[in-house]
Amino acid sequence: MTIINPSQSEWLKRSGVFLLFFVLEMMAFAIIPLSSRLSINTLLNIHAGITVIFLVAALLLRRSDRGKQYWQVSYALFVAGVAVLLGILFSGSLLKLFGLSASNPLGIAIAKLSESLFRLIPILVLMAIIGADRRSMYLNKGKIGLGLTVGIAAFIVLALIAFLPLASQEGMLNKLLSLSPWILIFVLTNGFMEELLFRGLFLKRYEPFLGKGLSNLLTAIVFTLIHVQVTYVSEMLQFLLIVFPLALIWGYLMQKTDSIWGSALFHAGADCLIIFGIYASM
Repeated sequence: MTIINPSQSEWLKRSGVFLLFFVLEMMAFAIIPLSSRLSINTLLNIHAGITVIFLVAALLLRRSDRGKQYWQVSYALFVAGVAVLLGILFSGSLLKLFGLSASNPLGIAIAKLSESLFRLIPILVLMAIIGADRRSMYLNKGKIGLGLTVGIAAFIVLALIAFLPLASQEGMLNKLLSLSPWILIFVLTNGFMEELLFRGLFLKRYEPFLGKGLSNLLTAIVFTLIHVQVTYVSEMLQFLLIVFPLALIWGYLMQKTDSIWGSALFHAGADCLIIFGIYASM
């Protein structure tokens, strides 16, 4: 008979919880990777159904003595599902309001702002309903000096790296400088929104079950896999091999500084690698 020692038992338990949380979080974000394979109505119905299930599960777990410890994880999955759903449904609302099109730099920036607002506001409101404090989502100051130092330095370095391939094109520096308000709106709103949605919501809720390292690994894997559906890169594998270590770094920085701000700025800098090229081609 095989005897499982306590350390093996704990490892098996953590592995099972890790796998369970991975499957559930991928379901919460299912609307994104499936968006090119199903009709939008079918997709929205599936996603709405999954989101409701997360809410019902959270309410039932909260009333259960054995399951109470998991209820906030289920509620965070519900919140993520709502945020993704509303972001998809209303991402073009500000464009319609101002009569803009997402075919130019201003329109692209406003579309991203609209999408981000319809994700951020539901997250903040729904988490406030259950009395979640700001620190539980890394929205406190934390080690603000360290976070801002790393975040600003990374932003500058990545912005310079993004500009280097374009530097030889005549007038490109002036063009990007003239577009800098729309660039900043895009990268800053997206950086903050994605850090809150993919890491701020989940890291501290996973840590009691997985510890900091595995919690960071899990959110990084999900974040990377969700990016399989992007259409703005030609070499997907190379892109994902860059995204994954960046996701690990952003999660570690968030945990290290106990704050979202450094990671959000770092993330915004990485987005410059994409948006500079898109705007330069317009």
